Amino acid sequence: MGAIKIKAAFFLVFISSMATYSFAQPGTDLPAEQVEVIKIFEAQLAESEKVAVNPELPPTDTSIQRQQYDVPAKSIEVEYQAPRIRPIAHKSDEDIPDAYKTYLKLGGGLPKSIYGEGAFNTLFKLQDKSTVDIGLDLLHHSGDYSTGDIENRRFSLTKAEGKGTYYSTQGYAVGANMGFTSDKVHYYGYSTDVQNPDEYPNGTFEPEAVRQVFSTFDLGAKIFNGVQTAGDINYSAGVDLYVLSDRQASDETGLDFKLKGTKWFKEKHSLDIGLRTDFTWYNDTMNLSQTLHNYTLSPSFTFHASAIKVKVGARVVSSNDEFFLFPDAEVVANITGNELAFYVGVEGDLQKNNFRAISNYNPFIHSRFPAPDNNLRNTKYFNVYAGFRGNLKFFEYTLQAGYKPTNDLALYKFDYDYRDAKGIYAFNVVYDNADIFNIGGSVKAVPLRGLAVTATLSQNIFNLQREDKPWHLPSFEANFQVLYTFLQNKVNLKAQLYLENGVPANPRQIGRAAIDLGSLYDLNIGGEYWFVKNIGAFVNINNILNNHRPRWLYYPTVGANFLAGFTARF
Repeated sequence: MGAIKIKAAFFLVFISSMATYSFAQPGTDLPAEQVEVIKIFEAQLAESEKVAVNPELPPTDTSIQRQQYDVPAKSIEVEYQAPRIRPIAHKSDEDIPDAYKTYLKLGGGLPKSIYGEGAFNTLFKLQDKSTVDIGLDLLHHSGDYSTGDIENRRFSLTKAEGKGTYYSTQGYAVGANMGFTSDKVHYYGYSTDVQNPDEYPNGTFEPEAVRQVFSTFDLGAKIFNGVQTAGDINYSAGVDLYVLSDRQASDETGLDFKLKGTKWFKEKHSLDIGLRTDFTWYNDTMNLSQTLHNYTLSPSFTFHASAIKVKVGARVVSSNDEFFLFPDAEVVANITGNELAFYVGVEGDLQKNNFRAISNYNPFIHSRFPAPDNNLRNTKYFNVYAGFRGNLKFFEYTLQAGYKPTNDLALYKFDYDYRDAKGIYAFNVVYDNADIFNIGGSVKAVPLRGLAVTATLSQNIFNLQREDKPWHLPSFEANFQVLYTFLQNKVNLKAQLYLENGVPANPRQIGRAAIDLGSLYDLNIGGEYWFVKNIGAFVNINNILNNHRPRWLYYPTVGANFLAGFTARF
């Protein structure tokens, strides 16, 4: 009915419009632009009778028709595999500590020392929902432990490092870091030479004359997958550069390229391939240049089953136009689940003895490395090991024994010729082949909430080919540590005992028995208390037993010392 009314109204309006148009044509008797309205026209429709319409569905077509669709083919470019984020579970009954962006620690101690530490880290999102993580770490520790009998026993260590990582929404991440380290030591050994007390009496050397400074600049960059990819492939590519120089006009440059890829199968088996090119360029005070370049290819496959893990791989290494093939294999069998597991393995590699590694281990090394006796070189080793490990809820343990045949093991001998020529008490590097037998273990227990106890022990037996003793290498080491946190993490207490055997040192006279430098017993205790949420204080008492055993010949360690200060976090 409504549709009929609309059609009728539209027809009447149309007729009326045509009539108006015809009467308003030019040439009629009506004056221009003058219209007299006699009566307003009102259109009305007569009442119409409703017609009942009962719609019916058409009969169903039961015939089957085959439809033909022509879809044009179009290739779609996929730039990356979509990331798949896997959840990480954590125990709900554990307290989640508060997160702070800034941490500061400032203090001083006796004998005269200054300590400062700072860290800043922040995480923020960009407009495209990508994430940036930026961090800064600072450290300074210096001290003057000179006494009436020992002068110039000073040191200073300063570190600064900035790092950042960009996590893209497309699944990849890019990181970079830049750092600088200044490690300052003094050759104070002349003050402790009891064989020549009158040759270098106190006051012979000013601090500047016996000072050594190792300055290192680090720069690195890396690209990797920030999340697990849908194809279960992890990848990373990075480069690290360092430039090291000392106060004796020696310098070293290192450039390290690293590529690594991992393909996961069924989220538990992995195929790993790594490629590394490690370059070293060294120049010393004798204008003698040395290079040490290593190239390593390391493929491996790891199979995981319910009670066994098997890794089969190898390392192919090239250095100085020589090629070496090392195994990289391990088998782990769970005997009683996590409580007891047995493992056995074999591995090998070349370990670089460059100037950076040597000076980090022994800061009293002198920076002349004349070839061929004590030049920079690789230590080649194989390591066959077996052991047990397990986790008994609050108790973790590891027990291992191994055999490690080694070529060109770096040893540290006191350089008497250098002392006689320069008056500087320094060390040099010698190399020897050795068979090393090792037995060791570790234990970590959490008997109470907030209480953690750890202990590690290691015993080495050296069988050298040429040298009489493993000069300045420890054979026995033990470390015990207790950490206790209570009062809702407001109080942290710690105690540590470090033990080491007396390392052997070379005597001046040929044929004389090796010198034993005595055992080390280093007991330290410390604590930290937070007055409020953001401000606290700390105190450390080191070497309570006042042990002066020399770690290096003519270089006795510092006795009991004290350090205290304040901490802050925001």
